[in-house]
Amino acid sequence: MKPLIAALLALCMLLPGCLEDEPVEEAESPWNGAEIPDDQWAPIFTVESMDGELWSMEEQHGKVVVLAFVYTRCEDICPIISASLKYSQTLLDEHELENLTYVSITIDPYHDSPSVMQNWTADKGYNWTHLTGSPEAVNPILDAYGVDPIGFDDDSDEGYGFNHTQPTYLIDAEGYLRVVWTDPNLPPDLFIEDVRGVLSL
Repeated sequence: MKPLIAALLALCMLLPGCLEDEPVEEAESPWNGAEIPDDQWAPIFTVESMDGELWSMEEQHGKVVVLAFVYTRCEDICPIISASLKYSQTLLDEHELENLTYVSITIDPYHDSPSVMQNWTADKGYNWTHLTGSPEAVNPILDAYGVDPIGFDDDSDEGYGFNHTQPTYLIDAEGYLRVVWTDPNLPPDLFIEDVRGVLSL
């Protein structure tokens, strides 16, 4: 019996692909944005809202959170992100909106006081909460969510600006980071697919 097994093994070694590991296909991501693996908790924080009240990420437990990062003096990327978010809300039904929290945090706490953000929000017609606070309160949140590097060039109206990343996160109802979009132009159909996917978890 042993000689037969040895002969079969020798024959198998001559056949292409025999006893070789089959290539493992990577599972296709269910998300259109970038999947955040390993059940990472969204960093918890409490900071001031544009209404001057405290807003807590922890208090959003039970809702899906759409978290963006914008600032009022931004003239290029922020308007694109905000317009995308505003339009995406029109694609959701009442039940979906009841289980969602849209919120954004300023990247410019040096200028964006609650009153500045409140006036800007009303002027732009945005209907979600914008968060701000002192640099000491806001900058650690930006660091925790990877909104960096932040390099301020000037704090005057002329020449003011800084470089940064502007991710948009989808956080599930349990508080886990699920999806991140790094492209400021959020394709409505694909972005809403991800929002609904996180709502269904």
